Amino acid sequence: MNDPSNLHEPVLVQTVVETMAPCFHGLVVDGTAGLGGHTEALVNAGAHRLLAIDIDPEAVQRLSERFKENPRVSVAHASYTEICATLRSHQQDHAQGVLLDLGVSSLQLNKASRGFSFQRDGPIDMRFNATGGRPAADLVNRLPEPAMADLLREFGDERRARAIARQIVRDRPHRSTMELATSIRAAFGGRTRINPATRTFQALRIATNGELQAIENGLSAASTVLSAGGRLVVIAFHSLEDRIVKNIFRTWAREGVGQILTSRPIQANVSEVRKNPRARSARLRAFEMLGEG
Repeated sequence: MNDPSNLHEPVLVQTVVETMAPCFHGLVVDGTAGLGGHTEALVNAGAHRLLAIDIDPEAVQRLSERFKENPRVSVAHASYTEICATLRSHQQDHAQGVLLDLGVSSLQLNKASRGFSFQRDGPIDMRFNATGGRPAADLVNRLPEPAMADLLREFGDERRARAIARQIVRDRPHRSTMELATSIRAAFGGRTRINPATRTFQALRIATNGELQAIENGLSAASTVLSAGGRLVVIAFHSLEDRIVKNIFRTWAREGVGQILTSRPIQANVSEVRKNPRARSARLRAFEMLGEG
């Protein structure tokens, strides 16, 4: 079996490294370390100390194995919203840099039992941390039709939200991701540019994990631990995420907290997208806290 860490290609690596370079003298936190691609790139580029955290216990296990021989890397199981407490547990008060890659990891997408993919048959789970919270199946099989339509519209920007919600409710109970994907497909007529289940699965995943609130909480937490001159780099993968990051950075800039380093989000070039199609939707924004590091 192939090691997922060898298959996972982190996005915008060179931009992340270049943006974070002024932070390498202090502690850098990879708040969504996943399989460790960005972590390894930052360490190899010269980051002095790095704390890799992830909410997914399986990812943490793989990170611990990957970096067990590297004394410059510490690994912790936590959400990036808990960065303050996580730093304290590692006898640290501040960080010089924080990286948040908000995308779903290859580890999660490629494992059918995690329930993130509509192309692999498994339970309808979608939890980043499968040891806590309720699986997406609860929403799929219990949410009233109007609430389901609202969820798909709000978190998936799904134009056919009402039709999909009606079909999902009609076909209950849904026991697997493929069953759910088939039901969603039935609500569409004719061919579509993207898989019909794409936006619905996104919406269910966001709702299951409270992702948008987590972004707001995580950015706020990061701002409290960053030293003067510290940098926050965030990679978003859809407009809902990117809008939150953009608006919070703008608010901080107006309040004099620091400066926006990216007047527009940085995107992958054609070469990277060709090599790693996942990079196509990535948008990187960066912010620097006020003061000298």
